Amino acid sequence: MASRKMPFLPRSGKLGSAYGGPATHPEIAAAPRLMKWGVKIAAFKALSLIPGGSRWYRWAQENITNSLVPTPERVSQKISVGLRYARFLHAHGLENRLQNGRHLDLGSGWHPTIPLLFHCLGCPHQSLADVVPVMTSQTARQTATTFLKVLDRESGPLPIIPDRRTQIGALSWDPWPPAALPWEYHAPYMRWLSSVPASFDLVTSTQALLHVPRPVLREIFTSVAHAMKPGGVFMGTIHLHDLFADSDRSITPYNHLRYSPWFWEKVISSPLMAYNRLKGPDYRQLLLESGWRILTFEVDPGTPNLLATIKIHPYFRHLSREDLAATHLFFAAQKP
Repeated sequence: MASRKMPFLPRSGKLGSAYGGPATHPEIAAAPRLMKWGVKIAAFKALSLIPGGSRWYRWAQENITNSLVPTPERVSQKISVGLRYARFLHAHGLENRLQNGRHLDLGSGWHPTIPLLFHCLGCPHQSLADVVPVMTSQTARQTATTFLKVLDRESGPLPIIPDRRTQIGALSWDPWPPAALPWEYHAPYMRWLSSVPASFDLVTSTQALLHVPRPVLREIFTSVAHAMKPGGVFMGTIHLHDLFADSDRSITPYNHLRYSPWFWEKVISSPLMAYNRLKGPDYRQLLLESGWRILTFEVDPGTPNLLATIKIHPYFRHLSREDLAATHLFFAAQKP
């Protein structure tokens, strides 16, 4: 099969017609020079174009970038998020949703850190769900090993159940999910989710919803509400900043605001790495349209002074500077 040229050519300022766009696009000139983020974009585009690209991506994650390794830092960060969920429930008299209910972890990814934490806090049944089956017995075993090492310094005064902690240390994790745990794993999950109405007391989604396009996100919020018991709680955390900036200091956390929808979707996003660029008001609107009652909606304000250095594309003119500057969202909503 003949090779295809990558459409992202920032040095020459030219854009091929692989996506039906113009031969020259003005936003190429506005983009920073090819740095780490540009290399990532080109790699994701290339892998998405070749047969078996997703398998090659997984291989690179495991053997080159080590991005699937559950390091103490990664596991600690997820434990902190899980504790934020648990403390919110406790502060609002809703801890029974966790300790006596059924939990769905939506977008579980590779590492079951939050399900491990909730197991230690007494959750009697958990379902882990994802778009594709990326979690394996190996990633779960590695996560559990690191989880036990860092749990004490992260958990604080919360009531960790010693017997459940001991159980995690004794598990073989093969096959996945372990029969000894009251866990289910569903990937893909949408058909399954539609078949379990009024089943869950608690749903969490941690840094997963930012990868979902708006129309699909509305469908997910509606499906979660359908699967939730009355009074059930849906909590999530969402990054609102440009994640490419996390590994490339040549761009700001607001770099994604520079580009039109066409340029972002056709040039920057790919099936292997996509961000929806939604902001706080977008998520709030989708939750309300799906029938949720919002309990809390907290955004980190970000750095407005840094935002002022960016030429924002007119596509975002309907949002306030405060909404555009926000870098992180935590929400909790309840089914009436």
